[in-house]
Order: sequence, then C-alpha cells, then structure tokens
Amino acid sequence: MRTLLVRGWALHLIALASALLFAPTIAAASVPSDTLRARPPAPTAIDVALVTAVIPGYLSARGLPPITGSLIITDTGLVFRTSAGAVLGSYPLVGPVRRRGSRDHRATTVALAYVANEGKHSSYLFRLDGGVFETASPGPLQELAQHPAWLDRVRSEEWSTDRPLVDPADTDAAVQLAAAISSGAYADSLYTLFGRPARCAGLVGKGGRDRGRLGEYIASRDSLALDPGRITSEAQLRHAFTHELAHRWQRRSVPELRALWAGVEPVHDSRRYGYASVGEQQAEAVAFAIHFLQTTGAGIGSVAAGLELLDHYELLMPGTRVLTRYFALQPIYRDHPLRIALASRAASLQ
Repeated sequence: MRTLLVRGWALHLIALASALLFAPTIAAASVPSDTLRARPPAPTAIDVALVTAVIPGYLSARGLPPITGSLIITDTGLVFRTSAGAVLGSYPLVGPVRRRGSRDHRATTVALAYVANEGKHSSYLFRLDGGVFETASPGPLQELAQHPAWLDRVRSEEWSTDRPLVDPADTDAAVQLAAAISSGAYADSLYTLFGRPARCAGLVGKGGRDRGRLGEYIASRDSLALDPGRITSEAQLRHAFTHELAHRWQRRSVPELRALWAGVEPVHDSRRYGYASVGEQQAEAVAFAIHFLQTTGAGIGSVAAGLELLDHYELLMPGTRVLTRYFALQPIYRDHPLRIALASRAASLQ
C-alpha cells in the first residue's frame, strides 16, 4: 500500500511539473504573432460562435427566386443547405485579393445589403457571391458582415464560377437548347397564359451579348432569343425564357397590367435586375410568380406555409404577389392547392 501511495504522489508531482514547464509555451501561443505564417491563430469566442452557427433563411442565387433552407458557417466557408437537405451553394469566407489603386483589397463574402420592414418583423438581406440571403435571425452572420479582425487571417479564395449549359462557342448546341426549351411541356404551359410567339426561339445577337443579356424579346419578329452559352442552370434557362415571354405579354396587356400594378413598390436592391425599371421589374415579377406556382403546385404542407413563402418572393421582387394571385385564377391553375387562398386574398384587396 505504501508503495502505491509513493507512486501516486510521484505521478502527481510529474504532472504538476509538466504543467508548470509548458505553461509559458501555451500562453505565448495565444498571443497574436506574425499573421503571414501558416500557423492558424488561436480561436476566439467570436470564432466559435460563428463556426457553430446555422442560420435559417432564404437564398436567391443568381437572381433566381428564393429557396428555403439554412446557411451554415464553417471554418472554411459558408454552405447553404435546402430544407430538403441538398447543398445548393458554397462560398468562401473571404474573396480573392484585388488591386484597388495602390493597395491590395480582399472582398468579404458577406455584406449586409439592407434591412426591410424595420420593427418587430425585420428581414435582413445579405449579399453573397452571386446571391442574396434573407433571414429574420441573422445572429453571428451580422458580425461576419462587419469583417471582424480575425477574418484578415483567413486564406483568400477565388469566387466560384458556374459552367454554362453549353460551350459558348458551340452554336449548334445553343440552338438545340433554345429550341428544346421553347417546345417542351414547360413552354406549352406558358403559352397558355401568354400566347405563342410567331417564331421559334433563337440566339441573342452580338449586341445583346455585349449588353450582358441572357434573353431578349424581339417584337418586330415576335420571337424570343436566348444565350445558353452564358446560362448556367436549367432553372436559370426557364427563368430567362419566362422573363422574355412576359415582355410579349406586357405589349398585349397594357391596360390589364397597369391596373394590376397599381400600388406595387419598386425594387429596393440596387443590384437586383429590375431595379429602377418598371418594365424589367414586371417581367421579373412574372417569372417569380410562375416559379412560385410551379414550385407549390404539388403542395407545400399548409396554406399558411405557402402564403408565407410568397411573402419572401414579394420581398425580393415586389409585384410577385399580385401577379401570382392573378395567374392563380387562370384555368391552367384550377387545381392548384393554393388557388382558393390566393383568390380570397385577391378579392379581399379589391
């Protein structure tokens, strides 16, 4: 027994001596040193809060309508996961180094664009690389948008680039894709609402490409033009096609659209397509409305959830709500699960 006690005390003294011996080393490691070294800095309380954050909200990627999910902050970047569990996008914490005048500049991935409906029900809209994230509970995301000091020690990453649906130099593939989108079931459903153009969809010309247009409506030919060589997803292709058909509908429904548009607010985000242009805002709102009706056509769980989702569409693109209610009354949507609720809301506003 005495031998065991002696050994126990010996082990205790060895552990105590080790702690005292290495204490200065641990303390020194916690002091900020040369940030150019590869050794990662010791995490701070704010680092831990950010890295463990899961922020519910809605992501509008590449100007498209919002998708429900959560933005997850990791030690390497941001990840958006849809409510169904799919990873929709990932973003670095800090963008690439760029030269601005005589100084190097690193862009922060997250920036607060604006706060809507200030008061009890505020919504915070953050700009990400190629997207907008909207949430009512920003949490540490708001801190990240202010570019905390520790962010300067994070490695820069290049912005992600999306591959186009077809090679921009492959004209034949682009023509085939434009023909496919304009002759499928999705197009037929839109023709029921907006009418069918006289000609099949073609390709955007050089002038339109130079202006950065993904699509055009050519009134003199009554035809659409698309640029599949710069369109990066099926969702974006459908959105562009719907947007240009909406321009056709605008020309043929001027009095009707003027009545529907009364009281609609302008787009608040200066970087969103449709800002400071009523015509483009109307076409975008049409595309948002059609997307909402298509997305919720198979059901969304409850009427309340569907109407709440529509509010988030409206926040990003004002005019979506009134056009959604209008289109829901058309025969093609007679079996839509939200038709009655949307119609009753529309009637209550008249």
